[in-house]
Amino acid sequence: MSRLLVLIILSCAASLIAILLRKFNYRNFVTSGWSIPGHLIREDFGFLNDPWLVVIFSSESCETCKPVVAEGMKLASLGIAVQEVAEETNKGLHERYDIDAVPMLLLVDKFGVVRSSHLGPINFDEVKKSIETVIFETKETN
Repeated sequence: MSRLLVLIILSCAASLIAILLRKFNYRNFVTSGWSIPGHLIREDFGFLNDPWLVVIFSSESCETCKPVVAEGMKLASLGIAVQEVAEETNKGLHERYDIDAVPMLLLVDKFGVVRSSHLGPINFDEVKKSIETVIFETKETN
């Protein structure tokens, strides 16, 4: 009986600590409520042989998308394949991946795993640094 009581007390304490850590965690991110895919099927996009692909979901009617696409295309200078997916010409892909907000810039690895995402207007230097960090960390682990 005493073991059961100790187990119950420890469980309650662990639950309380987990709740407090979650509540006071300064690194908690505010979620946007928008859907960001975690995986893309690489066959749906070009550049199957490239290890990294940046996909930019956009819309022709979106004024914010134009500079994001222009800046995102500069990532090709890093040796990364870049593909824009405009809603008007690729509505099926927007629906397939439940894209409900644009512009959305995604860094996808060779397996289709989304390794970095940026929603809305971007700061090109921050995005470039973020992508370089992901690629560098991946090279170190391989």
